[in-house]
Amino acid sequence: MGILLSVTRFGGIAAVSIACTLGATGIAEAAPQYYGAIALSRLQNRAITVTDQQSKVSADAAAIRDCDFYDCEIVLRFSNGCAAIVQGADGKWGWATGGTREEAEQIAVASLGESNPPFPDLGSATARAASVVASTCTKNAG
Repeated sequence: MGILLSVTRFGGIAAVSIACTLGATGIAEAAPQYYGAIALSRLQNRAITVTDQQSKVSADAAAIRDCDFYDCEIVLRFSNGCAAIVQGADGKWGWATGGTREEAEQIAVASLGESNPPFPDLGSATARAASVVASTCTKNAG
């Protein structure tokens, strides 16, 4: 969009006219917003992701509905992007958003770092990285 100013003199008076110019496509429509949410039930050890909702409220409602347990809580809300939820070997949860699915997963895993398995873990006595439980992106994510 450009602005064109022109000044015309009529005797001693100057008249200013302003005209707005639009591109060949006219006024661009705003890109749609898509919302998502992650709900977590710690008692059920379960995470639910929901994407591509028209509002934050509908994303929250869908996540809680799909989680379907009394202790479900919304732990992360996001829009026009990606999100991931991870769990460490010690049972701790972490979550993050990112521009891509891989970025969200990496940030979420890094948020927990290495965790020690709870006792007894007959498989390993050494620390290990958190594992990705779920990750998702809205349909207009970069």
